[in-house]
Amino acid sequence: MTSLLPLRASVAVAQSLGKIGISPSLKWPNDVIVNEKKICGILTEVVDDRGIIGIGLNVRSAPIEESICILELIDTEVSLDNLMKKIISNFYDIEDVLGIYKNYSSTIGEQVRIKTTSGEFEGLVTDIDEKGRLVLENGKKIISGDVVHLREESS
Repeated sequence: MTSLLPLRASVAVAQSLGKIGISPSLKWPNDVIVNEKKICGILTEVVDDRGIIGIGLNVRSAPIEESICILELIDTEVSLDNLMKKIISNFYDIEDVLGIYKNYSSTIGEQVRIKTTSGEFEGLVTDIDEKGRLVLENGKKIISGDVVHLREESS
């Protein structure tokens, strides 16, 4: 489960937002996007055999111009306790992490630039493999990095 931890957490958040009437997409590996703005970022770390997950979900305010919050999207007040319970429940109930993640993905099929510790790569994303790696059209597989959808730069 640890290699798919960021994807699993992203799916849990996306499903929970869907249950309150918000339609998100997922930007690989750990951003939840609504209306092309970031509503949530997820950080994960594995220490020994344990995973640590940090979920930064914009509920009542959006910290930067390129982000959005739940309050901007729905008219009703959201209970933070209930939302966290949904996210945790969804996290454990997901059976097909990759399949569900791919359905939410806004990165598959996009031209991207990826900055990694070993360099910068550009290409068309064709898939996400069984280990959660981004697969580029040339066969290159990326385990982690900062992804920019190139269409975003031109807008």
